[in-house]
Amino acid sequence: MPIAMNFDLLTNNNHQDRCEHINEYETSLEIKLSKPPLSNGTNRQSTSFTVPPPPLVKPRIRPIVNRITHNIDLEQLSRCSLTHQINLPKFENEKWLAISSSNEYILVGGGSSSTLHLFDLQGKQIRLIDIKTFAAFDLAWSNVLNAFLIAGYDRLQMYNVEKDQLTQIENINLINKKDNYFWSIACHGNDIFIVLSDGLESVWRLSLPNFKRIQTLSGSEIRESNTDDRISCIRTNGYSIGMTLRQRDTYQWRVDLFDYVTMTRTHRGLTIGYGIGAFNFVERCMLAPVDDHQWLIIGGCKVTPNALTLMDDRTGEIKQVERQSDQQEKFISNICTSENSKQPQIITMIIIDNQGGQRQMHIMQQ
Repeated sequence: MPIAMNFDLLTNNNHQDRCEHINEYETSLEIKLSKPPLSNGTNRQSTSFTVPPPPLVKPRIRPIVNRITHNIDLEQLSRCSLTHQINLPKFENEKWLAISSSNEYILVGGGSSSTLHLFDLQGKQIRLIDIKTFAAFDLAWSNVLNAFLIAGYDRLQMYNVEKDQLTQIENINLINKKDNYFWSIACHGNDIFIVLSDGLESVWRLSLPNFKRIQTLSGSEIRESNTDDRISCIRTNGYSIGMTLRQRDTYQWRVDLFDYVTMTRTHRGLTIGYGIGAFNFVERCMLAPVDDHQWLIIGGCKVTPNALTLMDDRTGEIKQVERQSDQQEKFISNICTSENSKQPQIITMIIIDNQGGQRQMHIMQQ
């Protein structure tokens, strides 16, 4: 049964000019679920600690004109009824794979492997890429560089598909490579956002094409006091920055949104589900932007319920669809979307069968 979800918009009543979220919908946000929420109290936040409120900020105002909205059929996507299915090589004991897509290619791999697989959008494998490091923890596509960015254990790399060229970014220095690594990465326009060391250290904003660091936030500025222990994923749609975070005591996974310019929290508290307290790839909550206000979210291998979630940060509408009973052992371990709004939205998912170990990639255009 879906988790009851609380999506809070942080506002400042002293602001004269308020974000369009408030102008249109105020703060009573409607929550839509595929089933009634839990009523036994398991969806409540832990009361063993007090979370201090974050600073009040004014979110970035978005123009309504020419806004692109993609209609997502969540039930259909969860059933994978209209997806193009590709069987991936079986990786022993691999519970997670990195994935990213451009408008022409899909790059898959990583986890605990140094080999990436390049596919076209029809699922035909083009080539294998050896990234020459321990693993790829996350992937992102950059239109500015016309290349994939690869966040790894001890380095950040980019891969140019047309040139079949792998290049290490040399002017990024980690102080202590043993304790710091590139955990999650997102890219939009000339901006790159990087989460270091499983979210325990800091979040960087880099500027393209020279990879100059222009903003740094410590993990304590992102996590709420001592109640959060992990940042798993960072993504952006150019208006907001989304991060998945886990609470230390309850193992609740939630999605927080931050202003694109100031990187200050604007939304807090969408609870996706509950984990088991595991780290690294066994328990990794991921999200993907659909357009400038919708986000797709998956819990991963060890997060319950096994569901696919769609949230709209403009209206506050939240939908969560559990996977069918005959698919409960098949977890969506990762998800990504294409960036080109002029073409049909391309959604790619990695599904792992816990029992058989089969890895499948599902590609869907909406």
